[in-house]
Amino acid sequence: RSPAMAGGLFAIERDYFFELGLYDPGLQIWGGENFEISYKLKFSAGKILMVLKKKKKSLFQSAPWLAAPRPLKIASSETLLNYVRVVEVWWDEYKDYFYASRPETKALAYGDISELKKFREDHNCKSFKWFMEEVAYDIPLHYPLPPKNVEWGEIRGFETNYCIDSMGHTNGGLVELGPCHRMGGNQLFRLNEANQMMQYDQCLTRGPDGASIMVTHCNINEYREWQYFKTLHRFTHVPTGKCLDRSEILHQVFLSDCDSSKSMQKWEMNNIVGV
Repeated sequence: RSPAMAGGLFAIERDYFFELGLYDPGLQIWGGENFEISYKLKFSAGKILMVLKKKKKSLFQSAPWLAAPRPLKIASSETLLNYVRVVEVWWDEYKDYFYASRPETKALAYGDISELKKFREDHNCKSFKWFMEEVAYDIPLHYPLPPKNVEWGEIRGFETNYCIDSMGHTNGGLVELGPCHRMGGNQLFRLNEANQMMQYDQCLTRGPDGASIMVTHCNINEYREWQYFKTLHRFTHVPTGKCLDRSEILHQVFLSDCDSSKSMQKWEMNNIVGV
């Protein structure tokens, strides 16, 4: 029942592949095509047949590929653009959950998808709600749908050029303070209605010393610890009652007693609309 079918793992009849409209020509290089072809197949009553005990070989990098751009050089925006096209065509009202997790993609110009939507209409394709309720009904039990975002973007020291940066750290790594670059990535965070400050699937919380700030993997019920008072330019850590503080000299981010006169405890959260 997997929603994504890797193209290298299955064979498809040539005529049926054309009947499905091939891959979306607007998808760039790779990323998202596995979801798109899976939705076309699943929502239009296609079938996948499994043949046991068959051997398979995979050719990944042939000589012609050597002259082409390597996958490692694909910009994140190109991959995300593919996902946005697929989401806009197939996810219906569930696309809001995608944008809750990747809010920076809202401004991506994903191009013309009218022919893809026409395919859905012409083939009487089922809805994404049907898929979630009839096929993947237990997915939210294991992977709860994300709460809505209250704020998202860079966390910038108020009226400075310093931003909180995860430095690519995960699962216990400390965040730091670095020059704002407005490119998202390690400087893109979101504060949701569950009071979680997140970056991808990581939450901000106290480090082992009780003062530093680290990122760690979290589910919907963990690390509901943050409040942002926009007019006060203040982030409060609810369990301790302390405020988010920083040292621009040491490039450190930490918790300390709240002091309304302390400029280093003032922050602003600004949207980043380009990736």
